[in-house]
Amino acid sequence: MSEESWLVIIVTLVASVPVTYVIAILATMHAPRLVHFLESRKLLKKEKTRKQALDFFFRVKAFRDGTKDKYAYYILLASGAVVSSIIGSMLVLITVFQNEFPVAIPFAVIILLAVLAALMTLILLTSIYETARRIERFDDYKAEVEKAWGSIDKES
Repeated sequence: MSEESWLVIIVTLVASVPVTYVIAILATMHAPRLVHFLESRKLLKKEKTRKQALDFFFRVKAFRDGTKDKYAYYILLASGAVVSSIIGSMLVLITVFQNEFPVAIPFAVIILLAVLAALMTLILLTSIYETARRIERFDDYKAEVEKAWGSIDKES
């Protein structure tokens, strides 16, 4: 090995030992804070997910009890699905009539937006189906929610 190689090795060792020592001290000091932050974030996310699930449960319960109008909710979801499908169809037609295949990059983005609009349509229609199924099979749905999130009677 040449003298430069040895010099590089020695400088690396001399510089790395203090840096490693400082990093070890900082890691020891800040590890509990980091762990606490990550745990609190996980708990917050779990609580937010629980709140969203219970909000939807109470919405379904209100639909079942007749205190809220489920048909207005269905109309809202269905009209969103119709608008999404119209937008998706329009984007596909624009791309097909304006282009030759294979499509250019800007038109590929339009096709991607059309696919996203179709996906949104499917999500909205599935939401209508799931809501209707949960209303019809409310006792089973309530058991599922209680299994996942605990007793819900105290929160109503």
